[in-house]
Amino acid sequence: MDPHRGLLSVAARHVQGVAAVIEETSGDYTAEDLANRAELLRSIRGDGLEIGAFHSPIPVGEDARVTYVDLLPPEIQQRYFPEVPEDVPVVTPDLVLPADDLHSIAEGALDFVLASHLLEHIANPVGALVEWHRVLRTGGFLYLVLPDMRHTFDRDRVRTTLDHLVLDAQQDRAHPDRLARDAEHYREWAGIVNSLDDPGQRDFWAGHLVKIQYPIHFHCWQPEDIRDLFHEIDKIGMAHFRICGEAVMKGGYEFVFLLQKV
Repeated sequence: MDPHRGLLSVAARHVQGVAAVIEETSGDYTAEDLANRAELLRSIRGDGLEIGAFHSPIPVGEDARVTYVDLLPPEIQQRYFPEVPEDVPVVTPDLVLPADDLHSIAEGALDFVLASHLLEHIANPVGALVEWHRVLRTGGFLYLVLPDMRHTFDRDRVRTTLDHLVLDAQQDRAHPDRLARDAEHYREWAGIVNSLDDPGQRDFWAGHLVKIQYPIHFHCWQPEDIRDLFHEIDKIGMAHFRICGEAVMKGGYEFVFLLQKV
């Protein structure tokens, strides 16, 4: 089968599939969810960042001054995420920077960092956590929201191991083993999320996603994986965070961690 044939239909299926999952998992927060979120957000005040807000910025109190950071301006992001309706308001970033390279922000400059449904899109999440740790002052807070793979389109994917994450951090992004792992993430996404059973179409579509740097979910987790991750990066001296609180939201679709730099 010619893998080029039907590329547009594959692309349409990709958009429709992601849009369907967004619809499935984007119900309103319950009263309990809102109470849990408000409790965790009480610590968010002073000067900080939200990275990757796009169309769903985190609601913070009046005593929190947020600078918005994103990799791309919204008009380009909307090309990557056509499933987000054009009439939905989006955040224009104050700073255009990679989430894992906040080079224009001084060490220890911030009271908080907010990141919702972002870490799973980063090929080297430990590197991002180390960078967010760098820009936080001692005692500053990281508010982290992540999808639970058991309740999203990641449900049939391989759960990311702790060893995998540490290896991603230890190897340069150009390291052959790291490139091979990242390529396998794209193939897994094309096969499972985009439902491509034909190896030719799967590999061709995965190659296209690599070429355009489509922000797939490189990694997928359950809450205990994130607890283990923070314990491990503390133990090996990469970043020191204390888990201050956590909550499960939207019937398990997502979970939240509040962490403090120590």
